[in-house]
Amino acid sequence: MDSAILFMAMMYCPCVEDMVHVANVLYLSSYLVRDILWLRILTIFAGLSLLPFYCNCSDHVLWAPIIWNLLFMAVNSVQIAILLRERRPKPLGGSEQELYDKVFADLAPGEFRRLLRHGDWKDVEAGTLLVQKDTVVSDMMVLKQGAMDVFVEDRVIARLTPGQFIGEMSFLTGDKATADVRASQPSRVLVWSQERLNELLDKKATLAFKIRGILGRDVVGKLRTQSDFDEKSMWARYQDRQQSPDANRDS
Repeated sequence: MDSAILFMAMMYCPCVEDMVHVANVLYLSSYLVRDILWLRILTIFAGLSLLPFYCNCSDHVLWAPIIWNLLFMAVNSVQIAILLRERRPKPLGGSEQELYDKVFADLAPGEFRRLLRHGDWKDVEAGTLLVQKDTVVSDMMVLKQGAMDVFVEDRVIARLTPGQFIGEMSFLTGDKATADVRASQPSRVLVWSQERLNELLDKKATLAFKIRGILGRDVVGKLRTQSDFDEKSMWARYQDRQQSPDANRDS
């Protein structure tokens, strides 16, 4: 009863014109926040702030904008419930939790669980070729356990360690593979079909933005690692030449 009286007092308060400014400030604030959850919450409060104005700005109640605002608030309320359910912490399996902490911490737990449902775990034997140069890559993978070697013309140019992706450049660009990737030891990977993953990301724009950010960091990290690997390889070849009999005779 008290809440009903309070609501009616708000609808017909003398400062009703000020509620338009309150609503616009809330709408402006919603455009400034980066979190979609807070954007929806602020939008609901902005819509509520406009209801007194629609009840008092004319000699009759403006039912059309009231009904539309209530509809918008209902839609936002449903989306808020979905977001809260996705962000609700649920225990992950041991290997899944490790992968989440190491690679996918930018995702909400619910987003990561949805990503897991679209992928498959795969055990790979040493020597298995996962990606072949100049071919279309149909899958993207992330290495959970083991190691992979990246080859160009039978020369190892990089080594992949747990937490790094395989086939991510083809996923991002749609181009063919530029190198071979072979398991150097027994490994375990999480595999996504590119077609199925793209279908998911087309429906989830926020998730797509986060995934591309994660893949971007992985690519940058690989470039740095490859530079270090090339320097070490050049130094090792230089030392081998210095220790060869031909080099000693020349000196």
